[in-house]
Amino acid sequence: MNGPVRVVAISDADSYLKWAYALLRGAPAHWRVEHVVLANPIAPSAAQIAAATGLPAAGEAAVGASAPGGGAAVTRDWAPALIARLRRQRPDVLLVACTGPALDAVLTLGTAAGLFGAGRPVLVTGLPGISWPANDLAVEFRAPFDLMVLHSRREVAAYDWVAQQLGARVRPVLARLPFLPTGRAEGGTEVVFAAQSLVPARPTERTRILAALSRVPAPLQPVVKVRALAGERQAHNEAAPYADLYAELRREQPDTGAVEFRAGSMAAALERAHGFATVSSTAVLEAIALGVPSLVLDEFGVNRELINLVFADSGLLGGLDRLASGNFAHPDPAWLDANYFHPPQADTWIPRIEELIADRRAGRLGALDRVATVGRAGTGSVLARARRLLRVVPPPALWRR
Repeated sequence: MNGPVRVVAISDADSYLKWAYALLRGAPAHWRVEHVVLANPIAPSAAQIAAATGLPAAGEAAVGASAPGGGAAVTRDWAPALIARLRRQRPDVLLVACTGPALDAVLTLGTAAGLFGAGRPVLVTGLPGISWPANDLAVEFRAPFDLMVLHSRREVAAYDWVAQQLGARVRPVLARLPFLPTGRAEGGTEVVFAAQSLVPARPTERTRILAALSRVPAPLQPVVKVRALAGERQAHNEAAPYADLYAELRREQPDTGAVEFRAGSMAAALERAHGFATVSSTAVLEAIALGVPSLVLDEFGVNRELINLVFADSGLLGGLDRLASGNFAHPDPAWLDANYFHPPQADTWIPRIEELIADRRAGRLGALDRVATVGRAGTGSVLARARRLLRVVPPPALWRR
């Protein structure tokens, strides 16, 4: 590849920023990377940006600062300013690391601004964590893209089949999950539970998890790792925050054991972990990578809605009784190779992107035809498209009000 490669990554939520930032830290040295946080109602706070990227957490001053260790800077734009930036810069690669509605809005605005005609950038997207079984809607939102980054052999095969069935042009490529740590955790006395916004959905189920955590035997100390503190936003709204449920539980049962709530990075949370538990959080993969014994709760079922089907044969499933007793396990080795722990030399995402960059520079990368490539998620009703645009088009001061 001759000359530097210009890459712009766009994220709309903290989980997508964490993924995009970590993924591109592994890019070749000749890639020049810039990250943009899209101003929208679920945009990460400065503290969340700091946790995801290593930027200093000094209020809004964190946005635009340079990260230590050679990491790229992060800036914040609302959609019209972002489109103007892309028209000026004309990057080689555009990584749109967004939830489906914001992703569709960015493509709509970019198409209207003429960004995706002749000489367009290579369009890359992806899913930031555990994404099996394959989801038709996820492919439909991403149908116009060139490449979709996934993180296991199993996922690549499943999403490639779905894309072909839907007639989508996007093709999956493989990358090891970029935020998986290396080395081994020192271990300690903390039982870390990773909270999730969407699962389990029922407040009663969440309260049962808290009750089990409060019973772990001494000297173990239960910690609920949350993605956002009060007032901060996440990729998905949380209808029943664990902290609120715990306060209610303590009012009803004053003798309930102490449970700590902690934000910040998952890596920091795992440093003193005796064991790790979750319903289906991708963070279990971080725990596995560090050698922390783990537990994936099957108390509420094993199904697509709970996003835990992928763990069916992992050796990690167990109920709340195991959580309350501090009983954790290590995964089956055969499961590891098929799911997220393939060798690095099996990755295909960088070679495929560079092939398409060469096509772009040689004039072989065709213009984007959204009408022909987008399914119902992209065409949709006028109302649905308007709602997506209203997440990113108005000035932040307006949608904050």
